[in-house]
Amino acid sequence: MRNDQQTSSTTTTIIGFVLVAAILILSQIFLRPKAAPPQQAAAPAQPTQTQPAQPTLGGPSAAPALQPTAAPSLVPLAAEPAPESIVTLENELLRVELTSVGGAVRSIWMKKYGAEVVPADKELLGTMLELPSGWVSTAATPMQVAADDGSVTFTARTDSLTLTKTFTIDKDYTLDHRVSVTGPARSFAIDGMAGLALSEKNPKAELIHFHFYSKVGKRLHQTPAGKLRQPQGTSDAAEWVGVKSKYFLFAVIPNGRTFDSTYAVNVDSGRVGFTAGVKNPSPETRFTVYLGPLEHERLRAFGLGLENVIGLGWTRPIALGMLWFLRLLYAVVRNWGLAIIVFAILMKLAFYPLTRTQTKQMRQMQLLQPKLNELKTKYKNDAQKLNAETMQLYKLYKINPASGCLPLLVQMPVFWALYAVLSNAIEMRGAPLGLWLTDLSVPDALFGHLPQGLPMVGGAAIGLVPILMGASSIVQTLITSADKKNLAMTIIMPVFITLIFLNMPSGLQLYWFMYNILSIGESLIAMKGGMPWSKSKSRREPSLASAPPPK
Repeated sequence: MRNDQQTSSTTTTIIGFVLVAAILILSQIFLRPKAAPPQQAAAPAQPTQTQPAQPTLGGPSAAPALQPTAAPSLVPLAAEPAPESIVTLENELLRVELTSVGGAVRSIWMKKYGAEVVPADKELLGTMLELPSGWVSTAATPMQVAADDGSVTFTARTDSLTLTKTFTIDKDYTLDHRVSVTGPARSFAIDGMAGLALSEKNPKAELIHFHFYSKVGKRLHQTPAGKLRQPQGTSDAAEWVGVKSKYFLFAVIPNGRTFDSTYAVNVDSGRVGFTAGVKNPSPETRFTVYLGPLEHERLRAFGLGLENVIGLGWTRPIALGMLWFLRLLYAVVRNWGLAIIVFAILMKLAFYPLTRTQTKQMRQMQLLQPKLNELKTKYKNDAQKLNAETMQLYKLYKINPASGCLPLLVQMPVFWALYAVLSNAIEMRGAPLGLWLTDLSVPDALFGHLPQGLPMVGGAAIGLVPILMGASSIVQTLITSADKKNLAMTIIMPVFITLIFLNMPSGLQLYWFMYNILSIGESLIAMKGGMPWSKSKSRREPSLASAPPPK
């Protein structure tokens, strides 16, 4: 007999489910930066390795128009190849190893994050030269070494050409890189073909975060590794270029000029490599190289839009404010898990006026059911009159049947922003709560994983927090639902949402669980006529007992 009540409750449940599912599905799409297809360059030839046995840059998939021609190798002045020397530059945050063969970076260890960002057996910041005879690579060229405190210079000479490369480590995650070429070189290119290394425990999940970036004017061009099915070259003037993984960025910024061309390729089926060219170089060209974490404030300090590579989606302003607030809470409680719990409590307090109104409306709907049933009986053959009288009754008692959806709509951006923060902010990498929750940026997998063969959820993590979250969701729904007869809908929806949450960050699972617990407490207080109703009872509103009979 409680059809309106059941319909309103079921509608609210379905809308809530759809909103949550939409958040989780669309976040997978919109939290990834969209690719801005670059303009294809007409003919930027790419350098190649000089030994015949070595492949050309870009590998077998490189576009034929971009293949370089063979060129003589850059031979050092010494008659015999010099032995390789390894030079280490170090500060409080970085340990950088450079090799004298090619004068390039072969290792960068992030001390704070315990991560190596240079792929094994690869080098970054090598140099390629365009000579009158074509492009050559200096990757295998032994160079002379002159090391100083915090700085090293590599030099290679031929009869007509001298290449000098200087690296100086700064106090943070930057290197000062200077390239000097004297002789017939028409241009040179910075070699970043090795890209960034995989650094996380789940390579498959990490690979979706690899992107190539180039800043051209006021526009930041972004190309996911998955879109680089063919190498992409541009002749645009780029203020900086770079590649990022899930948590780290490798960016090269020319000082006092721009790059004249860029070239990006997909390497190792998922990562990104690049070269960036400089035409008509001055006697010395200087670069600032950032090789470090995706820390928003640190990147913003450059004033070049580097911070925009952090994938926070359309909720970026909310997500940044949320990240700032979580940092503030962390500074007080000194534990990211506790910070998320406190954040859930504060969010519950912030949304309390909305949820209080929702609970009040649901309670009044329950009390109003006898009079609604009278209307249904009286106007069972006149739907138009029944609807008009029902709306009049709702108006008299200030009931909005759709009010249950408002808290869900308002909380959607907050939930989405929190998902973006927990999934992308490096502050959450390895952030523990305690016990088995040692990394709030990854799913809780205390009980292992589901079998791979299961549809939709195959391989999903199984942990205690999502189970508690699902159980609390069912309890909350049973308490607040007016539709007690439709038990299947009441239980199936939370179970389905829990399955979706299995691969969400455990920090998000923790937030949702705590929010559910607080909602259960609020509902129990409201159902027993506690504090949430103290003010409403003092208001002068029509009494349900004195409601006018249906006309």
